[in-house]
Amino acid sequence: MMNTTFAEHYVRTDAGKAEIRNQTIKMSRPARNLLMVIDGSCSGDAWLGKVNGSTPADLEVLIAARLIAPAGAAPGRTVHQRVPVDIAVRDWTYDALYTLLTHEAKERFGLIKGYRLILKIEGCADLAGIQAVALEFVEHIRKAHGEESAARFRKQLGATE
Repeated sequence: MMNTTFAEHYVRTDAGKAEIRNQTIKMSRPARNLLMVIDGSCSGDAWLGKVNGSTPADLEVLIAARLIAPAGAAPGRTVHQRVPVDIAVRDWTYDALYTLLTHEAKERFGLIKGYRLILKIEGCADLAGIQAVALEFVEHIRKAHGEESAARFRKQLGATE
């Protein structure tokens, strides 16, 4: 193993975003879940604590495959390339959005409201449906937790504005 602790904050690279869409690399489910949720808001160690079943080896797989990188080192869109959230959700697969939204619903909204949101997510029959729910989800976060929290979630989805 490269590290025993991951104090740095990591973000998805362009290759990581492409992997979410295409799912071409064989990896464990916990590693794929880590890839889907890592957004630079927490350290690698914190993400390991949040994603069930994930281990330091899963994080190392993502680093070695250059799917994630330390927040200051990851190449990405430049500041002048603004991406609204409705465009950003198009980069996600159904499974990736499903995993992210169900995880976040439980974490952010508690038992009752989280359950209602999960039922809405479960009711999505296709990618367009779950993308629409993701956009609504941003608004639910804004109403419940404020604009700053909603902005962080939009960034997690890949939006830059």
